[in-house]
Amino acid sequence: MSKDKGKAASPNDNSVTSAKGKKSEKSDTATPPLSAKRLETATAEIALQRFSIEATPSLHVVGTFDAGITVLRQQARALNLAWAMIEAGKIAPDGEPPTRIAVIGAGFAGLTFAAAMLVKEVNCRITLFEEHDTLLPLQQGSDTRWLHPHIYDWPEVGSESDVAMLPVLNWTAARASDVAVQILQQWRRIVSKHARIDLFCNTRHLQLSPATADPRQARIEWIGDRREAKDGTSCVEAGSALGRAECFDEVVLSVGFGIEDGQPSYWRNETMGQPNLHQRRLTHLVSGQGDGALIDLFRVRISQYRQDRILEEMFLGADELVAKLRSIKLGAGKGSGAPTLFAAFDELFGVEAVVGDKAAKEVLERLERRLRRDTDAVLHLKVHEMAELLEPETSRTSFQNALLAYLLYRVGGFAPSRDAIESLCERYSIAPAQVVKRHGVKRLPQLERILSKQLFGLVQQKVSNGNGFARQAAEPHWPGGYFGYPGPSWKKADLDDDKRSVWRKEYLPGPTEMVAATICGAVVGAIYDMRPHLEHVRVTLHRVLPIGTELLLQQACDYQGKGFDPEATAARTYPAENAMIGLAWRCQRGARTRADASEGAIVEAMKQLNLHEAAREMMPSISYVLALPVMQLDPNFQPPGPVAAVLYLDSKDNDFWLRDEEIARLSGIVRRAFAALDEKSFPGVRNIGYRDACPKARRPSKLPRNVAGAIELLKPAYSPVIDGKFVLNFDRADPASIDGVSKMPSCTVKTGTA
Repeated sequence: MSKDKGKAASPNDNSVTSAKGKKSEKSDTATPPLSAKRLETATAEIALQRFSIEATPSLHVVGTFDAGITVLRQQARALNLAWAMIEAGKIAPDGEPPTRIAVIGAGFAGLTFAAAMLVKEVNCRITLFEEHDTLLPLQQGSDTRWLHPHIYDWPEVGSESDVAMLPVLNWTAARASDVAVQILQQWRRIVSKHARIDLFCNTRHLQLSPATADPRQARIEWIGDRREAKDGTSCVEAGSALGRAECFDEVVLSVGFGIEDGQPSYWRNETMGQPNLHQRRLTHLVSGQGDGALIDLFRVRISQYRQDRILEEMFLGADELVAKLRSIKLGAGKGSGAPTLFAAFDELFGVEAVVGDKAAKEVLERLERRLRRDTDAVLHLKVHEMAELLEPETSRTSFQNALLAYLLYRVGGFAPSRDAIESLCERYSIAPAQVVKRHGVKRLPQLERILSKQLFGLVQQKVSNGNGFARQAAEPHWPGGYFGYPGPSWKKADLDDDKRSVWRKEYLPGPTEMVAATICGAVVGAIYDMRPHLEHVRVTLHRVLPIGTELLLQQACDYQGKGFDPEATAARTYPAENAMIGLAWRCQRGARTRADASEGAIVEAMKQLNLHEAAREMMPSISYVLALPVMQLDPNFQPPGPVAAVLYLDSKDNDFWLRDEEIARLSGIVRRAFAALDEKSFPGVRNIGYRDACPKARRPSKLPRNVAGAIELLKPAYSPVIDGKFVLNFDRADPASIDGVSKMPSCTVKTGTA
């Protein structure tokens, strides 16, 4: 079938970049109405209240008083703060003097906030203060502690993922020292590209007070070594450790969780987790009832213990048990009618329960076999009973550590006691070197020593007023792709096509990109076979990707095909309902340009599909477009289930138009390719589910009337269907904890509409 060249334009953000310097035509909605800007500002201001004191100067505290004390959650809070400050108008507009921001603390949160502000290219100048000698001082060289981004979410879907999946300073599970190296490598690249930051290490006498001349500013005086910001090691100038005092418009206090109350220091290297070499058996005393104390208890008593994989090793193949534990976690602390955690665990692993449950018995036997024979342990507690240790009212222990403590108690792995430490040491002949104290942190003194009396009083007031700094969200507030373009969200419509060609990128796993490119390459090969004289065709695949509460479509690989200049377009994200791929997603059916559509009708249809909100301007030489959803077989959906991915194809050839039977052939290739993934094993790689990857069961949308003149929907039978729930999220994983790809992970059903 023949078509006139130039009739269609790309309905996706898949067009060729416009000539450099050429101003793109803007639609009537290129500049959002003022109400949209006000909405973004109001939303950000509400979020900002969780970080800030309600007074001048502007002080923002990151995570110090919250309960979720993981690296990933601190980074997410830092990104939320960066988003909130930018969207709330805390940063000076371009053309005015830059906003001066002081970031106190160069740990994970401080570096993530600073890096986020740099990649957003907003009008600010950052000064970063660190009281120690280098960046990430706690984790550098810490080889006995393991960091895993999602382990504290276990047993939720996606908790086994080894990758943080952050848009800024992303990292993979490893020893703390190795994670520090990963972060600093990315930090170096960002600072080298956006050199608008000063760094002072070894800061002494750092004091913060309101500025006398302008109380809206903060005055900071300090003594410190001025360093190269990109590495934190090289001094910028000789004799730079001089006394200084400067004023700042905004101050971010990323000082961590306070001064550690206990010994030895949690992040310092020691040997309690290693086999004894000089004594046959040692008794250790661990004092504390938080996660830090329990982790050290596990290291002392469980052979080859690693926090990031111990639960997966214990519950290998026990899928039904894990599902029950997931339900217990969801119901924990939700009303007086719910059983205590101890009682809930007893129903699964108690003496009577394991008699008839082979899987539960096997979990306990695995743990018992892993008990170290060269150690004993006493867990020193404040509470009277083990049951109290597992309850949120008396302990801040995470769910998975509470579970492992219960299981270790069941196999006789330690003795809990409330007796005095001195008495226990005498009774069990415990040497001082075998005593570990994990008594939490002193949060307020960390701030008191750097803030003036006036400012510290404001912080105390907010903390005492229902702990106003707590409950800082660790889930993304920023919209998908936010850190992939410069400036606030309400200005993104003004970005030219050169910026849009690489904008809105989110983390894309390398293995996922390889899988997607392989499938698209197979589709291109089939098209070549059907069209031997083909001059131009582009094929790519988009996966469904949740970011916070938002559902996106992410380009999972660069274009495969012929007749175009290669571009690094992989990892770009699009709102799930926009453009042709969004139409295929919400209609749950394939969509293509009609054979008889006029150029004007196609251009107007693309406007109606809000193409330019998520994409570059259309390329007028495109003559054919196809968007084909890859469906999941799910009985909750009719027909046949939610969308797992969307295949996108376009061509500029005048006579290119795929007939129904040819689309059916491509659909079969895609279906068989996805089905084959379920049978293959990729060493060091697995397909990892994530929460909220599927929308709530809903009816498919109908084709909008205002685009029917240019676009038509295909019959559902032409969409490839995967037998079962599926997400496209292949990623690297620790080879020691997996055995290839065992099966496709299920995605959970959201409680709200997508």
